[in-house]
Amino acid sequence: MSASYYLQDIRKEASLHPRHFLAPTPEEIASLRVGNMVRLFFVFNFKTEDNCRAERMWVEISEISGEAFKGYLTNQPHYIQDLNKGDEVSFTAGQIATILVQPQFDESRKAIITLRALEKGEINWALCAEPDNAEDSGWQLFHGDEDDAYLGNPDHVAIISLAEVLNFEPRLENVFASDHPAFEWDPEINDFVAVQDVENPEE
Repeated sequence: MSASYYLQDIRKEASLHPRHFLAPTPEEIASLRVGNMVRLFFVFNFKTEDNCRAERMWVEISEISGEAFKGYLTNQPHYIQDLNKGDEVSFTAGQIATILVQPQFDESRKAIITLRALEKGEINWALCAEPDNAEDSGWQLFHGDEDDAYLGNPDHVAIISLAEVLNFEPRLENVFASDHPAFEWDPEINDFVAVQDVENPEE
Protein backbone atom coordinates (compact mmCIF):
# COMPACT_ATOMS: atom_id res chain seq x y z
CA MET A 1 0.00 0.00 0.00
CA SER A 2 1.38 3.40 -0.95
CA ALA A 3 1.99 6.02 1.71
CA SER A 4 -0.75 8.56 2.42
CA TYR A 5 1.78 11.40 2.21
CA TYR A 6 4.86 12.61 0.38
CA LEU A 7 7.65 14.98 1.45
CA GLN A 8 7.52 18.49 0.00
CA ASP A 9 10.40 19.52 -2.29
CA ILE A 10 11.29 22.64 -0.31
CA ARG A 11 14.08 23.82 -2.63
CA LYS A 12 11.76 23.77 -5.62
CA GLU A 13 8.95 25.54 -3.77
CA ALA A 14 11.35 28.14 -2.35
CA SER A 15 12.54 28.99 -5.86
CA LEU A 16 8.96 29.33 -7.11
CA HIS A 17 7.41 30.93 -4.02
CA PRO A 18 10.18 32.57 -1.96
CA ARG A 19 7.76 34.32 0.39
CA HIS A 20 5.94 31.20 1.46
CA PHE A 21 8.75 28.65 1.47
CA LEU A 22 12.20 28.90 3.03
CA ALA A 23 15.09 26.54 2.36
CA PRO A 24 18.26 26.19 4.45
CA THR A 25 21.45 27.46 2.87
CA PRO A 26 24.05 24.97 1.53
CA GLU A 27 26.28 25.95 4.47
CA GLU A 28 23.52 25.13 6.95
CA ILE A 29 22.92 21.77 5.28
CA ALA A 30 26.66 20.97 5.35
CA SER A 31 26.78 21.71 9.07
CA LEU A 32 24.15 19.10 9.95
CA ARG A 33 25.18 16.23 12.19
CA VAL A 34 23.54 13.09 13.58
CA GLY A 35 21.27 14.16 16.42
CA ASN A 36 20.28 17.47 14.86
CA MET A 37 16.58 18.18 14.41
CA VAL A 38 15.09 19.20 11.07
CA ARG A 39 11.53 19.94 10.04
CA LEU A 40 9.91 18.35 7.00
CA PHE A 41 6.57 19.04 5.28
CA PHE A 42 4.49 15.86 5.04
CA VAL A 43 1.97 16.61 2.27
CA PHE A 44 -1.24 14.57 2.24
CA ASN A 45 -2.36 12.32 -0.59
CA PHE A 46 -5.88 12.67 0.84
CA LYS A 47 -8.35 15.42 1.66
CA THR A 48 -9.23 16.58 5.16
CA GLU A 49 -12.47 18.14 6.39
CA ASP A 50 -10.68 21.36 7.34
CA ASN A 51 -8.72 21.49 4.05
CA CYS A 52 -5.37 21.12 5.79
CA ARG A 53 -2.82 19.99 3.18
CA ALA A 54 0.25 19.05 5.20
CA GLU A 55 1.77 18.46 8.61
CA ARG A 56 5.05 20.16 9.55
CA MET A 57 6.95 17.75 11.78
CA TRP A 58 10.38 17.40 13.33
CA VAL A 59 12.76 14.55 12.57
CA GLU A 60 15.94 13.73 14.53
CA ILE A 61 18.74 12.85 12.11
CA SER A 62 20.16 9.35 12.60
CA GLU A 63 22.19 8.90 9.40
CA ILE A 64 23.80 11.19 6.80
CA SER A 65 25.17 10.15 3.42
CA GLY A 66 25.88 13.21 1.27
CA GLU A 67 22.49 14.83 0.68
CA ALA A 68 20.60 11.70 1.73
CA PHE A 69 19.35 11.51 5.30
CA LYS A 70 17.52 9.21 7.66
CA GLY A 71 15.90 10.15 10.93
CA TYR A 72 13.24 9.41 13.50
CA LEU A 73 9.95 11.28 13.68
CA THR A 74 9.62 13.12 17.00
CA ASN A 75 5.95 14.16 16.59
CA GLN A 76 2.81 12.05 16.60
CA PRO A 77 0.95 12.96 13.38
CA HIS A 78 -2.54 14.36 13.77
CA TYR A 79 -3.85 13.50 10.29
CA ILE A 80 -1.52 10.87 8.86
CA GLN A 81 -2.54 7.38 9.97
CA ASP A 82 0.29 5.30 8.49
CA LEU A 83 3.09 7.16 10.31
CA ASN A 84 3.86 7.29 14.02
CA LYS A 85 6.24 9.00 16.40
CA GLY A 86 9.54 7.11 16.38
CA ASP A 87 9.16 5.83 12.80
CA GLU A 88 12.20 6.12 10.56
CA VAL A 89 11.93 8.61 7.70
CA SER A 90 14.23 8.87 4.67
CA PHE A 91 14.63 12.30 3.11
CA THR A 92 16.96 14.51 1.10
CA ALA A 93 18.58 17.86 1.78
CA GLY A 94 16.13 19.49 -0.62
CA GLN A 95 13.21 18.37 1.53
CA ILE A 96 14.46 20.07 4.70
CA ALA A 97 12.37 23.12 5.59
CA THR A 98 13.89 24.18 8.91
CA ILE A 99 16.89 23.32 11.07
CA LEU A 100 16.16 23.52 14.78
CA VAL A 101 18.64 25.74 16.57
CA GLN A 102 16.76 25.87 19.85
CA PRO A 103 13.11 25.89 20.90
CA GLN A 104 12.03 29.52 20.67
CA PHE A 105 8.27 29.58 21.19
CA ASP A 106 5.27 27.32 21.62
CA GLU A 107 3.74 26.81 18.18
CA SER A 108 0.50 25.49 19.70
CA ARG A 109 -0.35 28.90 21.18
CA LYS A 110 -3.06 30.87 19.43
CA ALA A 111 -3.19 34.12 17.47
CA ILE A 112 -6.00 36.32 16.21
CA ILE A 113 -6.09 36.65 12.43
CA THR A 114 -8.44 38.57 10.16
CA LEU A 115 -10.43 36.50 7.71
CA ARG A 116 -9.01 38.63 4.90
CA ALA A 117 -5.45 37.64 5.83
CA LEU A 118 -6.53 34.01 6.18
CA GLU A 119 -8.35 33.95 2.84
CA LYS A 120 -5.50 35.73 1.01
CA GLY A 121 -2.88 33.54 2.68
CA GLU A 122 -0.76 36.65 3.31
CA ILE A 123 -0.02 38.58 6.48
CA ASN A 124 1.47 42.04 6.10
CA TRP A 125 1.11 43.31 9.66
CA ALA A 126 1.78 41.44 12.91
CA LEU A 127 1.18 43.08 16.28
CA CYS A 128 1.74 41.56 19.72
CA ALA A 129 -0.16 42.50 22.87
CA GLU A 130 -0.23 41.05 26.37
CA PRO A 131 -1.64 37.48 26.18
CA ASP A 132 -5.08 36.96 27.70
CA ASN A 133 -4.38 33.42 28.91
CA ALA A 134 -1.85 30.57 28.74
CA GLU A 135 -3.04 29.49 25.29
CA ASP A 136 -2.89 33.00 23.82
CA SER A 137 0.35 34.12 22.15
CA GLY A 138 -0.74 37.77 22.05
CA TRP A 139 -0.16 38.00 18.29
CA GLN A 140 -2.73 39.75 16.08
CA LEU A 141 -2.31 39.24 12.34
CA PHE A 142 -3.62 41.43 9.51
CA HIS A 143 -3.57 41.50 5.74
CA GLY A 144 -3.05 45.25 6.12
CA ASP A 145 -5.87 46.82 4.12
CA GLU A 146 -8.72 46.13 6.57
CA ASP A 147 -10.61 49.33 7.46
CA ASP A 148 -12.18 50.32 10.79
CA ALA A 149 -15.59 48.93 9.80
CA TYR A 150 -14.07 45.57 8.88
CA LEU A 151 -11.98 45.35 12.04
CA GLY A 152 -14.93 46.38 14.18
CA ASN A 153 -16.90 43.29 13.17
CA PRO A 154 -16.02 40.30 15.40
CA ASP A 155 -17.16 37.95 12.63
CA HIS A 156 -14.17 39.07 10.56
CA VAL A 157 -11.55 37.42 12.78
CA ALA A 158 -10.57 33.85 13.57
CA ILE A 159 -8.37 32.05 16.09
CA ILE A 160 -5.43 30.12 14.64
CA SER A 161 -2.38 28.35 16.05
CA LEU A 162 1.07 29.74 15.33
CA ALA A 163 1.90 26.40 13.70
CA GLU A 164 -0.95 26.87 11.21
CA VAL A 165 0.22 30.40 10.43
CA LEU A 166 3.73 29.17 9.67
CA ASN A 167 2.31 26.78 7.08
CA PHE A 168 1.70 29.74 4.76
CA GLU A 169 3.93 32.47 6.23
CA PRO A 170 7.13 30.68 7.33
CA ARG A 171 9.07 33.96 7.57
CA LEU A 172 7.01 34.79 10.64
CA GLU A 173 9.03 32.23 12.61
CA ASN A 174 11.61 34.83 13.63
CA VAL A 175 8.82 37.32 14.32
CA PHE A 176 7.05 34.98 16.74
CA ALA A 177 10.36 34.32 18.51
CA SER A 178 11.05 38.05 18.88
CA ASP A 179 10.28 40.31 21.84
CA HIS A 180 9.47 43.20 19.49
CA PRO A 181 5.72 43.99 19.35
CA ALA A 182 5.21 44.99 15.70
CA PHE A 183 6.38 43.86 12.27
CA GLU A 184 5.39 44.61 8.70
CA TRP A 185 6.10 42.87 5.41
CA ASP A 186 8.75 44.56 3.27
CA PRO A 187 8.45 43.36 -0.35
CA GLU A 188 11.81 44.90 -1.27
CA ILE A 189 13.71 42.48 0.96
CA ASN A 190 11.06 39.73 0.92
CA ASP A 191 10.90 39.56 4.70
CA PHE A 192 9.27 41.03 7.79
CA VAL A 193 10.88 44.06 9.42
CA ALA A 194 10.42 45.52 12.88
CA VAL A 195 8.25 48.64 13.08
CA GLN A 196 9.38 51.26 15.56
CA ASP A 197 6.41 53.66 15.47
CA VAL A 198 3.41 51.39 15.60
CA GLU A 199 0.25 52.58 13.83
CA ASN A 200 -2.97 50.86 12.98
CA PRO A 201 -2.38 48.43 10.08
CA GLU A 202 -5.19 49.86 7.98
CA GLU A 203 -3.78 53.38 8.05
